[in-house]
Amino acid sequence: MKNFLFLGGDLRMLYAARHLNKRYDCFVYGFDKGEITPPVAVLREPAKYSAVILPLPASLDGQHISAPYSSENIDLAFIGQVLEDGGTVFTSKDFPYLDQICEKHGYLQENYFGREELQLMNAVPTAEGALEIMMRELPVTIFGLSVLITGFGRIGKVLARQLTALGARVTVAARSCEQLAQAQIAGCETVKLGAELDGVLSVTDVILNTVPAPIFDRRRLMLLKKDCLIIDLASKKSVEDMELAQSAGVNVVWALSLPGKTAPVTAGEIIGKTIENMLTERRDKNA
Repeated sequence: MKNFLFLGGDLRMLYAARHLNKRYDCFVYGFDKGEITPPVAVLREPAKYSAVILPLPASLDGQHISAPYSSENIDLAFIGQVLEDGGTVFTSKDFPYLDQICEKHGYLQENYFGREELQLMNAVPTAEGALEIMMRELPVTIFGLSVLITGFGRIGKVLARQLTALGARVTVAARSCEQLAQAQIAGCETVKLGAELDGVLSVTDVILNTVPAPIFDRRRLMLLKKDCLIIDLASKKSVEDMELAQSAGVNVVWALSLPGKTAPVTAGEIIGKTIENMLTERRDKNA
């Protein structure tokens, strides 16, 4: 591969392009709105590229490329105009329309968002972004707070480490006995993610949810203390009734795509490094 086109996305993709531009010729498209100076070359006329990199998220409607800094709606079919035959589409999500385009033109699809190294590294800016929200939303220090982390995957583990280091009293709720054991080793209190969860809600100051499921139904919302802060880090909301939460005095912040908002340079470099790893593995396989 010799050249890459980054199509749309937020600031993360510009810094991903800057990282890959150290070894490849990188161009960007879809950054003509706002006062943005891309760190790599900007595509002005359609040309043919070896690979196209779609943003994270790739599309919000399954039809158009997610491009908040573009003055036009970029249909996914645009890929067929700029990607050479046999080229590669690096995407953050697979969906039917993209599958059709790739099948029609014989493009190879590779999902960079599914890579474990990206998920692990992304947990750090996500956790730091959650801490920033806590400090912004609360009139007290993190030290001494009673914090509940629901789920103990990549993000939950980083959160637990950071919060305990800051002096918070951390409880982890998870279904897996293995994860609960890991949380105990990390110095956290633990409860099963089920009926046991009810017993800690009334004494919790902050809830950091990482589970993409409606954990906090109407009954559980009424168990929470007034002024409890819920920061939802999952792709699906954990709070069933937002109006009831508001009336009960519970502050809910649905914090999606935190890496791109709080640390776009780091998040972009993580994406760029991940794609670089994928290219290296492909080269070594074909050597």
